[in-house]
Amino acid sequence: MKRILKIILAAVIAICLIAVAGVYVLSERHLARTYDVATTDFTVKTTLSSEEAERRARTLMCGGCHRDAGNVLVDEPGVGRIVAPNLTRFVPMYSDAELVRLIRHGVKKDGTGVFIMPASNFANIADDDMAAMIAWLRSLKQLPDAVDGTTQWGPVGRIGLALDKIPFEADLVPVSMTPAAARPADIGEYAFQTDCSHCHNLDTEKQSEVFVAPALRPLAQSYSPADFKTLLRTGKGVGGRDLGVMTEVSQWDFNHFTDIEIDQIQAYLARQP
Repeated sequence: MKRILKIILAAVIAICLIAVAGVYVLSERHLARTYDVATTDFTVKTTLSSEEAERRARTLMCGGCHRDAGNVLVDEPGVGRIVAPNLTRFVPMYSDAELVRLIRHGVKKDGTGVFIMPASNFANIADDDMAAMIAWLRSLKQLPDAVDGTTQWGPVGRIGLALDKIPFEADLVPVSMTPAAARPADIGEYAFQTDCSHCHNLDTEKQSEVFVAPALRPLAQSYSPADFKTLLRTGKGVGGRDLGVMTEVSQWDFNHFTDIEIDQIQAYLARQP
C-alpha cells in the first residue's frame, strides 16, 4: 500500500510540475507574441505653444498612469506587479514613428504588445494632438525612476496569460486606419472616444478586472454643469466622494480641460439617444 501511495504522490507531483511548466511556457509565448504593424512616417510639426501642447497631451491621460517618472498600476499578490514606465527615460529610446505605432496600435519597439495602456482609444487621436503629445514628451527633462523594478507576473497572472484572458491592446486596433487631421472644435464625442470609453459605456455599466464603471449618459444627465466641472477637475463625486481611479486620472489629467471643453463633453454624454 505504501508503495502504491508513493507512486500516486509522485504522479501527482509530476503532473503539477508539468502543468506549472506548461503555464509558464504558454504565458511566455503570449508575452513574446509580436504584431506585424509597420511604422509609418509621421512629422511632428505643431504651431501650438509648449503650454498648449502640454495641456492637450495631459487631457489624453498620460499622467494618470505614468505620473512624472513611472507608477505602479497593479500590485496584487499572486497576480503580479504591473508598472507604467518612466516616460522621461522611455521616450528617447523611440523614434517618432515608433511612438505613433505604440500609442495608436499598442505595439512596442520590439513588436510585442502592451496591455492596460488604451491604444484602442488612442487610435482615435487626431494628428495635431498626436504631434502635440510627442512634442511635449520630447520636452520632458529626464528623471530617475520613481518606482523600482518592472512588470512581473505572479502565478494567477501567468495562468490568465496562458489562457489568453489578459487582452493585448494590439488585438483590438485595426491595422489600417485614417485618423482625423485635426482635433474637432467640439470635442464632446472625440473626448469620449479617446478618453472615456476605455473605462465607461454610455448606457450600461462596464465591468473590468479592477472595478465597475458607471454608465456615463445617466451620470452626465444627473450632474449640474458646476458639479460636472468639479468631477472632471477633482475626480470627486457629489458630496466630495473619492472615486478611486477616476479621482487620480482627473487630478493628473482631466483638470486640464477648459470650461468650454467640459461643457462639450457633458453635452455629448447627456444627449438623448
